[in-house]
Amino acid sequence: MSPELVTAISSLVTAVVIAATAVAAVIQLRHMRSGNLIEAILSFRSMLEDDEHRKANRLLRGGDLARELEDPQFRRFLYRISKKLPMDDVPQRYVDLMEAAVALGNSFELIGGMVRNRVVAPDVFLANYWWVVTNTWERMKNYIAMMRQYTGAESLFEDFEYLTVVSAEWAKRHPDSYARGVARMPLTNPYPLERQTWLNEP
Repeated sequence: MSPELVTAISSLVTAVVIAATAVAAVIQLRHMRSGNLIEAILSFRSMLEDDEHRKANRLLRGGDLARELEDPQFRRFLYRISKKLPMDDVPQRYVDLMEAAVALGNSFELIGGMVRNRVVAPDVFLANYWWVVTNTWERMKNYIAMMRQYTGAESLFEDFEYLTVVSAEWAKRHPDSYARGVARMPLTNPYPLERQTWLNEP
């Protein structure tokens, strides 16, 4: 076997080894990316469903924040807090509502930043949580607008705002999230709404 042939074979083997290594690296990166994505989604779920966030969601879903924002004393409390001014005899419900709003706002701000920077694939997150984001923003938008004015920080919760915008856009593009081309299971409500005696109760 000539030296030229040996060199050619060696070069070919080296190229094959390098190509195989590159393919293995790409596969490994895909697995790592999938693993990281799954871990991120699970951590979001864990965060949004812990006791603090459940309590915060209950307060906002019940309309407590919207009702208290109509109270001048609650608005005074939030203003003085934002300016780090002293407060006396603050009702506990004021503190609870403020902490609930801050907890939810900060959580969606963190998630929004991760989605915006593509740390988490937007479509994967939005498919599962777009409605949670938009509902929470709707309940908090007056509070956020007020706190932006009180603090002078237009950037307050801006990644939460971004997340809300892309969530609303995702919902418009996906009015039905069911997999395309897949048959549906037949469902019939055995207790139709129109037959319920309590339907028209005041």
